[in-house]
Amino acid sequence: MKSNFDNVGFSQEQTRILSLPLAERVKETDFIRRDPVDWMDDTFDLTAPQYDQLVGMDANLLNEIAIAVADTWDKGNLVSFNKAARPDSDQSPKDLFFSRQSQQQFTFSEEPQQALEQVSIWIRYR
Repeated sequence: MKSNFDNVGFSQEQTRILSLPLAERVKETDFIRRDPVDWMDDTFDLTAPQYDQLVGMDANLLNEIAIAVADTWDKGNLVSFNKAARPDSDQSPKDLFFSRQSQQQFTFSEEPQQALEQVSIWIRYR
């Protein structure tokens, strides 16, 4: 059964993927990188307008988001996701905000630590 493409549905899928054994998780994240549109369509119960918007997205941006999400889940980390509820008016413009930040910590006399990455996606209506 497909999840709704909303906060609850994304959280359910994120939990499912992070609960998979590593080999299965890698298969899932490879699918995300290889074909993000098909992965979204297979995973979420998308409305026709949601699917059309996904297909119509800038390919470079969609690929960047897919890689960031897959990389984050490969490391066993969470993606911060927030999708606002759709207003009653279908004419409300929709904005998508995507951020991938990396922070590096260095402590003298210790081995360098891996960079800490944070990926966030925010979808809002105006």
